[in-house]
Amino acid sequence: MRKLLSLLILLYACNGAVQNKAAADSTVTTVKTDSAAVVAAPATKQLKVEVTGITQQEFDQYKSAYHNQIECDSLKFPVVNGQITITTDGGKVVLKNNPGVPHDEDRLDYHYAGYLQPLNRYLVQVNGYEHGYCLAIDKATGKQDTLSDMPAVSPDGKLILCSKSNPYEEYEHIPPPTQDITIYTVENNVIKKAFLQPYRWLEKELYWKDNHTVYVKSTRGEAANAPVDYLQLVVTTGTDTRPAAGTAVSAAWKGTYSTVLNKDSKDSRDHINVELKVDGDSVIYTESGFQVYSKYALTGTEKDGMLSFAFKKVLDGGSAVLEKENRFGYVRKENGKYVLECPYLDVRTGATKKEIYPLDKK
Repeated sequence: MRKLLSLLILLYACNGAVQNKAAADSTVTTVKTDSAAVVAAPATKQLKVEVTGITQQEFDQYKSAYHNQIECDSLKFPVVNGQITITTDGGKVVLKNNPGVPHDEDRLDYHYAGYLQPLNRYLVQVNGYEHGYCLAIDKATGKQDTLSDMPAVSPDGKLILCSKSNPYEEYEHIPPPTQDITIYTVENNVIKKAFLQPYRWLEKELYWKDNHTVYVKSTRGEAANAPVDYLQLVVTTGTDTRPAAGTAVSAAWKGTYSTVLNKDSKDSRDHINVELKVDGDSVIYTESGFQVYSKYALTGTEKDGMLSFAFKKVLDGGSAVLEKENRFGYVRKENGKYVLECPYLDVRTGATKKEIYPLDKK
């Protein structure tokens, strides 16, 4: 049991081991209409994405208001004689399918996917040998931008998010599959990559709640019965003055909350004591037991009657790479008693479903 817990915390920690690659990979390849030259757009300012948990009720509340801005019409530019011809004001863009000549690795298959009105771009899905991407073709000029997948555009048209399921082993410290989130900025009609991060959760559905916030329905694995989580991705830059998603923590939350993991085990060495000490927005998380000790600083935010936690830093033991996993969990009151929902602990204990941990408060 203890070996299993050690392995699980290592796997969980690997969730954030890959750093934001935007600084080293912050360009979007653009191709001229004659495909004779490749031009790299200059690097853009780096974005920050904070991932925290939300409830299913929050996710469902705003979903109906979201409008998919892609006008789908696959017949507008059909495949004729193995190629697609996109007509733009700047000339024709001809995309020829390759059935795999001379090698399977050369295979390319183009399909027109629709028109993205806010950016005045035609979208073409490209499927290759063990890879795929999306071309965004400027209707006015014929210029092509390469996106990692089909785009979801913020309501103001200034940010593009692509969510790509990646089954391949591409990251040194994160085993596949991963959900690769790429975000692009749009300034003066120029698309630039600003953020790339793989995550261990798998996206099932997402939409933009507002110009800075994306709501995501995700699962913890590919199994049909994998636990479902609801997340929010808050996108900011160093110059943003966007207010925090929650409010200041009220004095009513102050106190020490505790629970015991594996409490029913007859072997006391399996017991792990978990404690959350809350003092305003400062929260100290401690877990201790036989050959187990970790202490983390968390940040608390009050929202919709719950106290939500985000990882801040390691104080003792544990692993600093947990910093990339902000969905630490939240405390709420249920039938007069406090309970904890915590994706971190679910993975920590090897839970096969979302658990609710009863808390004692003092």
